[in-house]
Amino acid sequence: EPIQNLTWNYLNPREPLLTELAKEINGYDHATGQLLSSFGQLQADGGTSSGNWLYTGSYTEAGNMMARRGTADPTGLGMHHEWAFSWPANRRVLYNRASADAEGRPWDPTRAGIAWTGREWIGDVPDYGRTTPPDAAGAFIMTEEGVARLFSSQMADGPFSEHYEPVESPTVNALHESVPVNPVINWYDGVRETLASEGDDFPHACTIYRVVEHEHFVTQNVPLLVEAMPDFFIEIPEGLAAEKGIENGGRARVWSKRGEVEGVAIVTKRIKPLLVNGRTVWTVGIPVHWGFAGGTSNTHASMANLLTPFIGDANTRCPEFKAFLVNIARAEPRAT
Repeated sequence: EPIQNLTWNYLNPREPLLTELAKEINGYDHATGQLLSSFGQLQADGGTSSGNWLYTGSYTEAGNMMARRGTADPTGLGMHHEWAFSWPANRRVLYNRASADAEGRPWDPTRAGIAWTGREWIGDVPDYGRTTPPDAAGAFIMTEEGVARLFSSQMADGPFSEHYEPVESPTVNALHESVPVNPVINWYDGVRETLASEGDDFPHACTIYRVVEHEHFVTQNVPLLVEAMPDFFIEIPEGLAAEKGIENGGRARVWSKRGEVEGVAIVTKRIKPLLVNGRTVWTVGIPVHWGFAGGTSNTHASMANLLTPFIGDANTRCPEFKAFLVNIARAEPRAT
């Protein structure tokens, strides 16, 4: 259906200010026009609005909580509640109720994340109301029973956790060689034919990750973020780079059975070699950002998903993009 009612009352409708957007994401009480201070104030009757409930409390009538730079740390645990904002509710440790016993006494009094005084919780922002008694709710608020689960009847590959290798792996499954991969993963049509098989020359593991300057694919054309992290790159361990003759700042080419990418080589000490079943396995790192357009050097031909296998997780169908097999070589510098 078409949008028939839209509020677009920005100072400059063509280019809203970041503060205007931050306030909208935080949320308003429409009756008073006041900014909300907690997601607990959100109502389902249309009287309030929020761009994302997780960030409610990040920009309140007291100001921009994300801009705070207070360094006080009364817990001594590095929580720094007056430094910026942590979702949700400025909570610094999720499931922090689990750090105290049934009576609300910290398991480790020398490192008390939260503690019950008899009237309220002190320390971190608790997982529920500050005055909610210890026996009123469980520590794991996202499970029906309120406690941790050693097993789950709701998992397609449950009830107990098990180790399986990725569909492309440099090794056999040391725990059970006859069942190397998850037997109930989602196989999409035609995927098996795209996987590396024994005898293919793909000796290295590859993993995909994000960088702090970007949010998946949606920020690759935001000027300030592109300036901070301008383009696609390939992270290569020092030992593998030396073996392949790849220099830091040079160019490298990575390919799998499905496709290939090329980018600036970042030679790093960060990725260590793995000793797997008696042999050394190198891992190459590639950021997920960038794709058909974006960046500063027009590397729209290089995107991580050209390499990855299209396999669905057994429960959520999330793709198995974190581990697969590749090869790598030095690439010639581009003509300027």
